[in-house]
Amino acid sequence: MLYAFFMVFLLLILVYAFFATKNFFMSALLLLEGIVLISLLISLFILSTTSASPYIFILILTLSVCEASLGLSLLMSFLKLAGMDLVKVYLEK
Repeated sequence: MLYAFFMVFLLLILVYAFFATKNFFMSALLLLEGIVLISLLISLFILSTTSASPYIFILILTLSVCEASLGLSLLMSFLKLAGMDLVKVYLEK
């Protein structure tokens, strides 16, 4: 039970840090990947304690792969336009 509480607490901290990140895209993408990994671990914990089907784990895993590829492609296109991943430089133009 303590493990589940720790995972949910870590998820909340990562979500807060994600919304507090305002300057760099790369740090926001890393925090987003951490959120996805924690949600995968929480879904594995729920699947191990119940007799549920593993479809939710496969769904979260598929969405995390799509999110990672979309985030990386957006970061690359932003780097081509602005030259750096600092958000304030792009917003001032």
